[in-house]
Amino acid sequence: MSAYLDSAKTVFLFPGVGAQQADMFAAFRSFPAYRACLDEVSDLSGVGLEDIIHGEGRQALGQVRVAQLALTATTVAIARILREECGLLPDFVMGHSLGQYPALCAGGYLDLATVTRVVNLRSEAVEACAGRYEQGDMCWVLHLPAETVIEQVAAARQDGITIFVSAVDAFDQATISGEMAEIRRFASRIEALGGLVYPLRIGGPFHSPLMAPARAQLDAALDFLPSPDAGRLHSRLVCNVGAGELAVDGLRSAILDHLVEPVQWLHSMQYLAGQGVTRYLEISPKSVLAYLVQRAELPLQPLYGPQELAGAVERLASAQSRGERFHQRCWQHLYGEPLPVLEPAASRQLREIRSEVHKQLPAAPANAAERDFLYQRSLRWLELAEAGTGASREADRLRLHGLYQAAGR
Repeated sequence: MSAYLDSAKTVFLFPGVGAQQADMFAAFRSFPAYRACLDEVSDLSGVGLEDIIHGEGRQALGQVRVAQLALTATTVAIARILREECGLLPDFVMGHSLGQYPALCAGGYLDLATVTRVVNLRSEAVEACAGRYEQGDMCWVLHLPAETVIEQVAAARQDGITIFVSAVDAFDQATISGEMAEIRRFASRIEALGGLVYPLRIGGPFHSPLMAPARAQLDAALDFLPSPDAGRLHSRLVCNVGAGELAVDGLRSAILDHLVEPVQWLHSMQYLAGQGVTRYLEISPKSVLAYLVQRAELPLQPLYGPQELAGAVERLASAQSRGERFHQRCWQHLYGEPLPVLEPAASRQLREIRSEVHKQLPAAPANAAERDFLYQRSLRWLELAEAGTGASREADRLRLHGLYQAAGR
């Protein structure tokens, strides 16, 4: 399992509000990284997350802002533990609604302090905007193809009904946003087609143009965002608004558009499959997104379910597992890949690397010096292969470095 785990293309998935629950991720409280993330978000936000999640303040998890901060802190912590303790680094990260913010942090686009600040400001802007509407809300539209819902929403707006598609989660599941009076006017059309409109009671017409005032308010407060720097990235983020990879110079626009554009979850999952992703890990207190992955009818399989995650981390974080997986990764590059067609001098160097490693290190590394030797030779292999073929090996370098660091802990 571990060899396949580190060779398959993977994505970490982060849920939105609604996944939170009391005492979530309790099995990870012994990890310093978990406690550090909760402390950092608590200090920056003024919300005591330890007591709210694991103590007597659990009723506060029903508040949207608190739930957003709790999910951000805990899921970022789990992703950090997976990277630092287990050497598990995904190729992609993606989140549903609020989940896009911990995904930004897990991918290296923003640090936790900046993400916390964004989530706080976003919560304030959204709450102020939602208060403008007497009964703004979101509803699922079920039992009809999503394309039919999109067509019906467009037709309804032509007839003066202010309604918007706010998410496309599956072939037959979409979400709409608007004021409840407008939603009720629209519901009769859906019911006539055999569909069902199911209120979510979210408290606002989110992910729709009705949130334009929130977008403007947040736009005026985002000057603290760091300058674009692709060198910070750990993984590539699939933006659930554009259903494609987020370039670092598009970060600000993505944060703002996320307020007023629909969540394109289905199309984002299709993009991942098109990039060769075959495994996903839902970093969530409970299984929420796995259902939507299955509904997408794509060849993606879970690495572990939410209930299996703590046990998996315990196994992956063991010294034996970290060392074995680092060794397997290096061996995969050096001996599991065919020699690329390169210039004679470069091909000779690749063969020399193979021979040198086989001669000096016939077994798994037994100490730090042997581990460093194997790491440096594997890096050199990747550099030569990249230079000779022109195909980027950056993702391979990142995974190798993550396993190298984890093996040396």
